[in-house]
Amino acid sequence: MKTSNDKPDMNSDVTEASDFANRSLGVHQRAVDKALDRKRKLGQYWVVWDGEKPVEVHPDTKQTAAE
Repeated sequence: MKTSNDKPDMNSDVTEASDFANRSLGVHQRAVDKALDRKRKLGQYWVVWDGEKPVEVHPDTKQTAAE
């Protein structure tokens, strides 16, 4: 029986947030994949972060955003 002094169950909130976060990440990844595919088809460049600085990636090279 819960009383007003009981602490909320934090584990259930973490699990729900994790499921939501995973679904959200998947949606965002598909959106980025779609945008990069469109840029490749149009011959446009895109910018990625290489860990130190922004880098332009051009579709005419063999490099992809994941590399």
